[in-house]
Amino acid sequence: MPAAPAAAASPQGVMLYGRIDLGVEYINNAGPDGGAILRMSPSGTSTSRIGLRAEEDLGGGNKAFVQLESGFRPDTGGMADPHSIFNRQANVGIQGAYGRLLVGRSDSTTGDFMLNDALANNYSWSGVSTHLRGGRRDGTLGRISNLVKYEGNAGRYKFGASYGLGEVAGQASARAKYAAALDYRNDGFGWTLTYDRENSDTLEQGYSRAGNVSLSGVLPVGKVKTYAGYRRHVKHGIGDRPDRRSDFVWLGLALPLDGRNTLSFGYYHVDVRNAARGRSGDPNLLAMRLTHTMSARTELYATAAYAWIPSGDAIGIGNSPRLYAENGKQAGLNIGMLHRF
Repeated sequence: MPAAPAAAASPQGVMLYGRIDLGVEYINNAGPDGGAILRMSPSGTSTSRIGLRAEEDLGGGNKAFVQLESGFRPDTGGMADPHSIFNRQANVGIQGAYGRLLVGRSDSTTGDFMLNDALANNYSWSGVSTHLRGGRRDGTLGRISNLVKYEGNAGRYKFGASYGLGEVAGQASARAKYAAALDYRNDGFGWTLTYDRENSDTLEQGYSRAGNVSLSGVLPVGKVKTYAGYRRHVKHGIGDRPDRRSDFVWLGLALPLDGRNTLSFGYYHVDVRNAARGRSGDPNLLAMRLTHTMSARTELYATAAYAWIPSGDAIGIGNSPRLYAENGKQAGLNIGMLHRF
């Protein structure tokens, strides 16, 4: 009688996790017809998400892992991307003494390492969305499909690199995406250097590829954390078309008021070069956030921001193109709650 097949090994450390971030937001000068809007905001300080992680011990200090993660809108209960089940993470990999390697869909290395901002995410331009002005988006690489990513550590340094396959027959580099980063941390002080590039003639008509180089840091001064960052973005023109460039700087402070309350400030400025209509103005954003920590999992927050551009071009404090201010000035207030599970 043949032996019964061995039972499949059960994964170890299976965990359901996520976060819900929901607030009430007021924005003036919103949309093409102007006027104010009062709405539910599903991403006040971070994106709401739900995910599953699983690990299996392979022995010798190595383990296999899998991650599936979806963004969703707690204001409606709908998916953040109705065309994708796991729009944020869908990957499998191996981790051990020599680092972590994954394949699938995940954040680019730039997205993983960009941490030196007092506010980050909504009402902040330092992340992948940067400033959104009309049809122009001078941003970094966010999440990538068909990705191979590595991350490792050496003492106080963390480093990583990622490559997104373009999957174009006969053109290995077409639509490919590259990113690399180096990070250093020591007793609250830290800096991060990142590089990324995307090869695509569909980014913007007349341009063949886009790239970013950034350097940012955090420095504690007593109990206050100070932040600063710089990023250069370049879109390379096709033929005689000149390259399109922007230089982006930000400054920030995080001031603890007591054990539960923190007041954070951020200023963001973009020096825009070779815009579609010549030099069309340099956007600015000033933001402030009060965070009340109720527990290790739950926070209350209130964020206020004001964005302006001297030329009067369209501009927005957040990441919703349909809510751009057409007169070049916009203010907003968002009061909400974040819970992690």
